[in-house]
Amino acid sequence: MLPITRAQTPRAPPARRSLSAAAAAPPAGPEDETNAEERSQEQSLSSDQSFAEFFNDFLLLPVFAVAVRYDGISAGFELLDHTAVCLSRRIRTALREIRSRTLSDPSWVPAEPLRDNSYSVTRLDRAQTVQWLKRDRLPFFLQSDCYFEFRLAKCLSQLSGASSSQALRCAECRLRSARRFGSFSEEMDSSFISPNTERSEPADCSTAHGRSRSSFLEFKRSLVGGPGENILHLWMDVERLKTLSTKTKSRYLGWMKGQYVVSSSEQLLSGLGLNSTSCWREERLRDVQPRLSEILLLYWGQRFHLILSDQWQICERGLSSSVCTELCVCSDMRVELDGSEIQTLMEALHTESRSGFFFTHFCQNSGQQLWENTVYFCSELLQYHQLFCQSRFDPYRAQRTAQLLYASYLSSGAQMSVGLSEEDRRAVLLCLSPPFEDLFDRAEEHALRVLLEPWTLLLEKLRDAPHTVAQWQEVRYAEAELFQTLQTLYTHTQSRRQQQEHRTAAAPAEGSRAPGLWAKVPREFRGVRLDSLLRNRMELQHFLSFLEENSASLELQCWLDVEQLKKSDGALQEERNTSIKDKYLSSNFLFGPDSPATEEQQMRLLQMCGGWQRLQHESVSLSVLTELQSLLHSRLETRWLPLFLSSSQFIRRQQQKGSDVECEQQPVVRQRRRRHAWKVSGGLMSSSQESVALRRALLNPVTRLQFQKFLSVRDDLLENDLFFWLEVQRYKDLCHSRCDDVTLQRKVSIIISCFISSCVPPALQIHVPPDAAQRVVSQQRALGPYVFRETQACVFDELLKHWPDFVALRSAVGENELQRVLERETRSSRPTEEQDDSSSQVRHVACGHVTCGHVDV
Repeated sequence: MLPITRAQTPRAPPARRSLSAAAAAPPAGPEDETNAEERSQEQSLSSDQSFAEFFNDFLLLPVFAVAVRYDGISAGFELLDHTAVCLSRRIRTALREIRSRTLSDPSWVPAEPLRDNSYSVTRLDRAQTVQWLKRDRLPFFLQSDCYFEFRLAKCLSQLSGASSSQALRCAECRLRSARRFGSFSEEMDSSFISPNTERSEPADCSTAHGRSRSSFLEFKRSLVGGPGENILHLWMDVERLKTLSTKTKSRYLGWMKGQYVVSSSEQLLSGLGLNSTSCWREERLRDVQPRLSEILLLYWGQRFHLILSDQWQICERGLSSSVCTELCVCSDMRVELDGSEIQTLMEALHTESRSGFFFTHFCQNSGQQLWENTVYFCSELLQYHQLFCQSRFDPYRAQRTAQLLYASYLSSGAQMSVGLSEEDRRAVLLCLSPPFEDLFDRAEEHALRVLLEPWTLLLEKLRDAPHTVAQWQEVRYAEAELFQTLQTLYTHTQSRRQQQEHRTAAAPAEGSRAPGLWAKVPREFRGVRLDSLLRNRMELQHFLSFLEENSASLELQCWLDVEQLKKSDGALQEERNTSIKDKYLSSNFLFGPDSPATEEQQMRLLQMCGGWQRLQHESVSLSVLTELQSLLHSRLETRWLPLFLSSSQFIRRQQQKGSDVECEQQPVVRQRRRRHAWKVSGGLMSSSQESVALRRALLNPVTRLQFQKFLSVRDDLLENDLFFWLEVQRYKDLCHSRCDDVTLQRKVSIIISCFISSCVPPALQIHVPPDAAQRVVSQQRALGPYVFRETQACVFDELLKHWPDFVALRSAVGENELQRVLERETRSSRPTEEQDDSSSQVRHVACGHVTCGHVDV
């Protein structure tokens, strides 16, 4: 691990060493550094589409407040505008909707048509922007993962259609190129100011560079979970090592040694000459890097291309299967802090290596030692979290890393103190052995609050930078062909609507829309139907509350109960049939003074039932219930739905939802969302601010009870997942209480017998893979305090899937209404639970075991 310290100014970074054998060679003079062919390749290195793609990836990172991108079509720079993305999505959504809805319902007409596909973008003066980027972005790009990946991608692109010797020669030629800042700056000028300049390459090195980045991303995905992933990570880490300052290299080397000795096979380390502690020196790693390049390009790269062309037939028995890779895609900050600045700060910290440690450099040059120490702490804390994401977990390394973090940043005499309060420091110290993943949560929350000040200052500085460049607006059109198709379909549906209105005026059908009520509905919501509302869980809850306020909730509840009956069978269907008959087909509802049906409709339904006497003693046929559903559906859609859609509460919610959707649809936001995931053997666990919010909610008795009720009506095992997570937390507390081994083992046995190997079928009572459960049972003593590490992560991931829905429901109905809504859902699902004796018994036994286990221990 390391506090990542950069040189105090990256304005002129050192010459980029080679990825090949020339990497360890001393810098060559300007004249004999590269020959004419290499200079030609350097020219193409910075002027093709591949370079623009990787550079755009760098420019769009969350650390840069103002997103600038190079547009290859217009050959110029522009500010990233999400209007085009949102407009394109709206066009595609509208087109998909109008095609699907008109097929299933010919009478359907769209809401307010989308009539304009124009939008404007802010263009930047190309020459001025290039000078600005050379000054403020390029130095960091040359020290970033984006640039390292660009170099590998260029080499990978040489493999297709070339022999091994040709591919290696081309790769060596490119990777041996020393990347001097001055020469790269000149190449940027020629690339972006004269984008159409003719370029040439050696004939045997030619390739389609346009797919370089996408092909490289596919290549990276192909390595995940195999020995090649570790080799790629090691190559990248050696590149990062070259950019560090002298005082931090030793710390980073120590982290690398601990990382790869654990996760790599002895055969690989021996082949690279890294199987002893003394070998992990910068000079040795530089010497090893050419061998890593060979393996990546000539084995894994060629293998990748052969697989794509269906030519891969080489037996893989020689591959080492014992290599465990780092399964952690991204370990997220876990701090429940409000505000978009904090969220963006967290995302920036995760992508520091991709930005060339832009924010770290800002803190270093700020003159504030606390800021510098804190950004180092966050960097090392990310790597501490990664230890718990690996399939081969090393308790000794976790303990050593936790102690090092505490001694370096949190202890009273820490040289790089982050200023943590005495209370929080003691809380960390008490739980330091054994260390768990959430050990530094309090310190992390403090660190983010400290970094919020420099982050705010940096954002202000970055937002002002583009104003120094000349700007103008340009009008463009999104999805021209699709938009034209959409307009044609609008014309057809409009014609059908006019024909329908003509027929309705001539002979109005029974139950047709009440014009007076629908006239009050805003035009953009007139296309909403009851069926679409029933598929929207949040709005359905609002609609049910609206009906309750108007004493009409039984109409919707009856429709929903009949729908549930249709999905059941056997004794449960019979029970629900009786319940519906007693509750709804009586004088209290359908045949009462406030009936939703007319007298004629009541008589028709009664005749279908065979008369009142038969209705009292026999089950109601499915045809009667279907007719009842149709009647209620028509009444809800013609009377209550327009009133609901025209209510101020509904309109306000849709306006708020629209702004949230626009934010979510931003490409950069979607990319950041995808980064918040990490894999733990058996399952994938999302890790974000929501993780800490859920963890704290589970430890809050009131919120936990609400969430428990929310889960209980969705899946029998979800409630057990919650109980299991709580019991494991209590087990962790016992580990920190210094109780005897007998007590700890008793607690472990109780948890296993309740949730993992239960005497009540099924034996596995929680959402974990069977193989993970089997490892707990067979290795419970060997795993020690981390016996439930993997299974707890799996159930937490399952709970986290439902947490956003719970939060949305709580926000929509309010704290006061939430309890009533949850109780209503529990009551509506109670017949199912009562019928399912096995599930009910399991739940009660599980709860009993948990309680007994907690009290006894």
